[in-house]
Amino acid sequence: MADIALRGELWDNDSADVLRWWGWRDITAPMDIAAALEAAGGEDVTLLINSPGGDMSVGLEIRSMLRRYPGNTTALFQGYGASAATLAATGCRTIQSEPGALLCYHNPSGGAEGDFRDMRRAAEALRNARDCVLEVYTARSSAKTREELMALMDKDIWISPTQALEYGLIDEIVGASGGAEDPAAFVAAASGRIRLTAAMRERYQAHMADLRAEEARKEQGRRTLARLRALAEF
Repeated sequence: MADIALRGELWDNDSADVLRWWGWRDITAPMDIAAALEAAGGEDVTLLINSPGGDMSVGLEIRSMLRRYPGNTTALFQGYGASAATLAATGCRTIQSEPGALLCYHNPSGGAEGDFRDMRRAAEALRNARDCVLEVYTARSSAKTREELMALMDKDIWISPTQALEYGLIDEIVGASGGAEDPAAFVAAASGRIRLTAAMRERYQAHMADLRAEEARKEQGRRTLARLRALAEF
């Protein structure tokens, strides 16, 4: 049995590289899960989740990786289990939660600018994204109806594992003695995302360019030294 950590915010691979260079560690990218699944080599895996979510497409990509994995897969919510992290979890055959975990199932959000037509298109796109999320949740045989899940997502609140079990969004609560106790459901959205600015990307790109230039200088030095040695031995 192999444990795979899904911690912190979900970011695409390129953005994760930049943020890690800036010092953030609690980040998960598709490349992390892909590498961990490859290392697991088909043995059973448990996805340990403590994540407020992040990029919806990243959550869906990780979901697909888990669905295609040949071994048995289990998701275990340990702390936060929100937003895109709940999408990733649905790729596992079984979804569990520790008692006391904070779970959040809500509508996708995004930003837009422009005139009223742009705003209308953005609203329609977000509604379509909401429908995609509902398709994922309702694909579970235990899930409540589309209308009930839609009402839950509209609330945008933290719920307890017991409530998630009642909605059919998880399969079981583990580690609870004598029945799970509900923590208070904190009314809040998943926390705001890290701000990855253009300046941060530019600094990272400059850093990587310096590293490549330094490696090129070292390689040139190695080649020069090799030529000198070859001449000395001639």
